[in-house]
Amino acid sequence: MGSTRWDIALDRIRADHKPFFQLIITWLADVNRMTGDEATRALAAYIRVRRGVAPGVGVERTPATLADAPTLSSLVDVLNGFVGADTEGGARGMALVAAAYRMAGFDAILPSRNDPRRIDITIKSGGVAVIGAEVKQVVTTEATADTLARDVADPHIRRALLSVLRPGSLLDFDRSAAIRRAEKEHGVVLRVTSGTRELLREALSPRAIEVDRFCAGLPRVFAEALGEIRVANETTETWAAIATRWE
Repeated sequence: MGSTRWDIALDRIRADHKPFFQLIITWLADVNRMTGDEATRALAAYIRVRRGVAPGVGVERTPATLADAPTLSSLVDVLNGFVGADTEGGARGMALVAAAYRMAGFDAILPSRNDPRRIDITIKSGGVAVIGAEVKQVVTTEATADTLARDVADPHIRRALLSVLRPGSLLDFDRSAAIRRAEKEHGVVLRVTSGTRELLREALSPRAIEVDRFCAGLPRVFAEALGEIRVANETTETWAAIATRWE
């Protein structure tokens, strides 16, 4: 960090990380008074506690499959609220799109957080990229669909998905016109979904997976995607608590 003192270096730490480092600073006086053995035991205790609240714990607490699967309508309602409550920079929406297609039998590749590439998620079947997906949780116009179609055509993917999730919405958006332009100008089959219900129906359509099986397994697959894209620890914990209510 370029500073020998934590309190000075704190000014250059990201705002969302500062509370954690401010807490650590309060421990330093005690740490300085410890012997080597005491410091080792303290570190071991910290690691045990930290593992208990790590993102993976929330994922593991989410049932692998639900014996009493929620209805598709119930799942949509809960996911709508959860994804739209805090987008976390679009991470929750991207995790949901990836999870829906994974549950339908595809391989959906999630990006790193804040990846600048236009194609947010590459969806593969049999190792071949078949759909390039962009996920939006903001107001979205036809210009986004036009750019997506162009960018998907560049790596020779012939199908594109523009998924707009809460709190985002389509603004002055003529789906038919956008779809026609994608086909005519780029040879790309464009699909546009607005909201969780349309997204899940779109993911379910290409494969013959049973709806009940899809609904029973999606909560865990979604939890795994949330952990993979590194949402806040509280997010996976909250989702685990929601999912266990269906158990």
